[in-house]
Amino acid sequence: MQLQPIERIEKPTVEQLQQEFVLQDKPVIISGVANEWPACFLWNPDTFKSMFANVLVPVRCSDNELDVFFGKSTALTEISVADYIDSIESLNTDTQRPSYLGNLSLTSPQAQEYFDQLKPHFSFPNYFPENSGFDVRIWIGAANQKSTIHNDPDHNFNAQIFGKKVFLLFAPEEQEKLYVKKIDDELWSSPIDPQQPNLEIFPKFSEIHGLEAVLNPGDILFIPAFWWHQALSLTTTININMWLYTQKICNVWEEHPAFNSNLSQINNYLG
Repeated sequence: MQLQPIERIEKPTVEQLQQEFVLQDKPVIISGVANEWPACFLWNPDTFKSMFANVLVPVRCSDNELDVFFGKSTALTEISVADYIDSIESLNTDTQRPSYLGNLSLTSPQAQEYFDQLKPHFSFPNYFPENSGFDVRIWIGAANQKSTIHNDPDHNFNAQIFGKKVFLLFAPEEQEKLYVKKIDDELWSSPIDPQQPNLEIFPKFSEIHGLEAVLNPGDILFIPAFWWHQALSLTTTININMWLYTQKICNVWEEHPAFNSNLSQINNYLG
């Protein structure tokens, strides 16, 4: 695996982001935006404990998605926010793995009460004025929590609010080297652990080229639709992301060199 550091841009205009990154299908770290949000000053584990102590949330029994999607730890359970935060801060996460509170929608009707409390604390710039909708989600993880390598059908802005996280990103045309498998109609994922790859089983992974994005509080990572990525928490982390729904993704992808290899996946996503 060969990795290069990702490009970083300071407070881009809508036109600049669109021309230099969206239309070029390039990920980028955006700085100078989220660091000004109240969330970056207010959000930490203790704040969430005080705001939502007894709120019950669904968590995955494992915080390693390789276990969830390719192993036996598929169950979900409910836990209070306070108990969850205590669990991720009290365990020795080098030897014990906690559950994982991730991918929790704040824009669902069931979460409206909590979204109303949090939305004054952040404001993603309107980089896609012609978007047809969005979904905001929150992720709270322990040190060493990791996702699989997967992709999403929509443009993604992931803001680091608390702690430190590293993303690995791979262009769509690298798909063959990732040995991806269909998990369901909305998820394709790689069984490779990039931190400990089994090159006897997945030899092509040794040839892959990617980008590395180290996120500190106040950074926003732009991940274009269908880019493969993995997230790894280096500390206890709080992230908030926004997926943008746009009508132009199909048009852009028809001209993308990896379009044919991803056609079946795109059809599954977009119906």
